[in-house]
Amino acid sequence: MSDAPITISLISLGCPKNLVDSEVLIGRLWDGPFDMSSEPAGSDVVVVNTCGFIGPARDESIETVEEMLRLKERGDVKGVVVAGCLVARLGAPLAERLPGVDAFLDLSDYSDAPDVLRRIAGRASSPARSEAGAIFAGGAEKTAESDLGRGILTLPHTAYLRISEGCDRKCSFCAIPLIRGTQRSKPLEILVEEAAQLAGLGVRELSLVGEETTAWGSDLGYAYGEGITELLGALDDIEGIDWIRLLYAHPGSFRPSLVEAIRDLESVAKYVDMPVQHGDDEVLKAMKRGTPVERIRGIVRDLRAAVPFVTLRTTILVGFPGETDERFENLMAFLEEARFDRLGCFVYSREEGTSSYGLEGAVPTEVAEERRDRVMTLQQRIARERNEALVGYELDVMVDVAGDDGTGLGRTEGDAPQIDSAVHLTGEGLAPGSIVVGRVTGTAGYDLEATVA
Repeated sequence: MSDAPITISLISLGCPKNLVDSEVLIGRLWDGPFDMSSEPAGSDVVVVNTCGFIGPARDESIETVEEMLRLKERGDVKGVVVAGCLVARLGAPLAERLPGVDAFLDLSDYSDAPDVLRRIAGRASSPARSEAGAIFAGGAEKTAESDLGRGILTLPHTAYLRISEGCDRKCSFCAIPLIRGTQRSKPLEILVEEAAQLAGLGVRELSLVGEETTAWGSDLGYAYGEGITELLGALDDIEGIDWIRLLYAHPGSFRPSLVEAIRDLESVAKYVDMPVQHGDDEVLKAMKRGTPVERIRGIVRDLRAAVPFVTLRTTILVGFPGETDERFENLMAFLEEARFDRLGCFVYSREEGTSSYGLEGAVPTEVAEERRDRVMTLQQRIARERNEALVGYELDVMVDVAGDDGTGLGRTEGDAPQIDSAVHLTGEGLAPGSIVVGRVTGTAGYDLEATVA
């Protein structure tokens, strides 16, 4: 057998939590005869880490796999591997739909991945195959330590820290518990160790992710909604980390102690991603969100009163069964009042296995899409007004990309990497990972323009 490295190309689809799974898989390959390539064509094996959350994400995943299979048919790659959420959700029927795939890796610690990839590349004897013709593997069940030693696929100065896996909530539209199970929080000491490892690699910004980050620790003995405050305090002490960003906060587990932590802890970004999903109580009740609109209003008021210049991001779901014109207008009025700084809007996807699957009152797709457009048009105006009000202010900006011509791209404390807006920078001394003071000189859509002060 050849001693040349096995070239692996990895395509990671879906959310940041899925990206962490991809990074874990890469970490498993470090000790083997593997090289990574950004180009699928010419690689020995292509791994597609899929998303199975909603229909459009599944379609994108399957289309990507089919594209890789066409490369295999032309002889441009030796093998195609499918990993992740789509495997966990669909199982063997996925192999029947994609007969050319060489292996399927279920959600796991991916400890089996190196052996599977060697076999596909012809560097080890092939195992017995299933009736569908593919290897089904993955590795051992995930543990609290599975993410330690992972590779990093983000920019070198920013990384995700997955603080938990799975979710105990039963939101009627959501398939995540079907895919990733119930909540399993990583112990505090493991998270501190992982964060310190990342800081040692030069990471300056941590984005905390989990299905419900504000519920962290409720399965470890912490009072519901209170553990996240202790975790933030422990991470705040890690040397080298400048920004700690909280994603996927749930209003139902948002506590006053968290508001105080965001206000007082030096490294915690004045930023909260809190998906509220809707602004009408009847729709929220049908979604089984468990938090009425007035409670959400209170959290927004408390944050803005306690934390000057806090940035609030949310996610909205339109077209849910039973969303009448009146209920949608209630949502629009709520969004006009709350004026979230960042907002994403999605159309409801009817998912088999969720409790909303059989609900009456379906909203026609064209109506739901029109409502999404209305939400985003409103948000564009709010974002424009917010940006225009920042002209003349000086803001801390983390540089993501720096050119040789005195220009660069960065983000404020209010912008999550690969999710939110950017700052177009001009000035001297720009270096990726550095934090500079930028004076805002103008706007460019959702983005800002600034010169180094």
